Amino acid sequence: SYILIAKAVVSTASPGERLKVLNNCLSHILAVLILYIPMLGLSMVHRFGKHASPLVHVLMANVYLLVPPVLNPIIYSIKTK
Repeated sequence: SYILIAKAVVSTASPGERLKVLNNCLSHILAVLILYIPMLGLSMVHRFGKHASPLVHVLMANVYLLVPPVLNPIIYSIKTK
């Protein structure tokens, strides 16, 4: 939905406004990716890592729980400056 909104705004906006909209959409897309990439990794380890060490499962669970909340404010603070 962010991409459709960005396309609509970009087609009617000035170049400076376009850059601002694209930066805003990029930060939202990155925030979503830092949530879904660890989730996908954890799901893959759970599904295909039956013979993997329990340490791998614990490490992926910790990445899933800790990385998105840590990186989310960093992404938004960098992109909004």
